[in-house]
Amino acid sequence: VDGLGRGERIYSVRYIDELAYVVTFRQTDPLYIIDLSDPTNPQKIGELKILGYSAYLHPIGDGLLLGIGQDADEQGRTKGTQVAVFDVSDPASPRRLHTLTFGGGSSQVEYDHRAFLYWPATGLTMLPVQTWSSDRGWQTWFGGAIGVKAGRDGIGEIGTVTHTAKQCGTEKECSYEWEAQIYRSLVVGDRVYTVSDQGVQANRLTDLADVAWVGFN
Repeated sequence: VDGLGRGERIYSVRYIDELAYVVTFRQTDPLYIIDLSDPTNPQKIGELKILGYSAYLHPIGDGLLLGIGQDADEQGRTKGTQVAVFDVSDPASPRRLHTLTFGGGSSQVEYDHRAFLYWPATGLTMLPVQTWSSDRGWQTWFGGAIGVKAGRDGIGEIGTVTHTAKQCGTEKECSYEWEAQIYRSLVVGDRVYTVSDQGVQANRLTDLADVAWVGFN
């Protein structure tokens, strides 16, 4: 298939059945849908051009794709981690339904799919996110995981999980959030477990309330 995103870079590809979803980016984000039903003659059947890009795509049912990437302005300058819901039920006419942006943020999901968690039973999505901002000389930093629910009706934040100021071993306190960045999350039973360099945290699956903490000695 020629002519996709000329002068741009491919940021993500997702294969689902006989379709491929391809995202390129330089200043705007074309989402291309490719029909692979005839492997010898793939055809572009849909295209959506929007600002920003999705570096990771994940199917969430009901003809929807969840995109994790960066919001961007018209000059291609990135503005922060963005969660987007795409309606691809009609491959010829994809639409972006909703977005949620964390200003000044980045996520490991943008370059490592293993950092992403989607739990279909409850619709929970967990994203490790780091955000930085400076206002009137004050610098603020957040490093943790953010839980969201996304679907056709919208995107809502459930809560956040941080490992900051948890007891790390017998003597050390985590004083800064960058010391306790979360890298992975998983669900076991009715708990969400998150892992950082400092330890493992258990939270309730329903609302991400703290349950237990084990620090690495």
